[in-house]
Amino acid sequence: MAQIICFADNAAVASAVQQGLGEGNHAVHLLSASQLTSELRQTVQRIAPDVILLELSHATDNPHLYFFLRADRITRNTPIILVSAAGKRLAQQAEILGADGYIERPLISEQLRRAVTPHLARQHVAAA
Repeated sequence: MAQIICFADNAAVASAVQQGLGEGNHAVHLLSASQLTSELRQTVQRIAPDVILLELSHATDNPHLYFFLRADRITRNTPIILVSAAGKRLAQQAEILGADGYIERPLISEQLRRAVTPHLARQHVAAA
């Protein structure tokens, strides 16, 4: 079962991710994107996700969370896909940060699966 963490504070994003990826062989863990706490760090380390979706918004412009995830030994190599309504700016942010992909809001289930599935397949091959 694939472990997917979605950092989102927008209810629509959380709902779309749960509906789009929460079926089948995926366990979707919804976590707050607004504050990096020691409890949040422990939760991420315990889950040891296969893929991370990270919402970036004007209210929670949280590249600090991205840098924590890249610095932590558990999530250092975990694919991170940015989620935002920022349009062209999102592509630039993803490239600057070195993210593994990005998805523009509003989220569509098929779009989510297309963005996440290749990373899960790569993780499965690397683990074998």
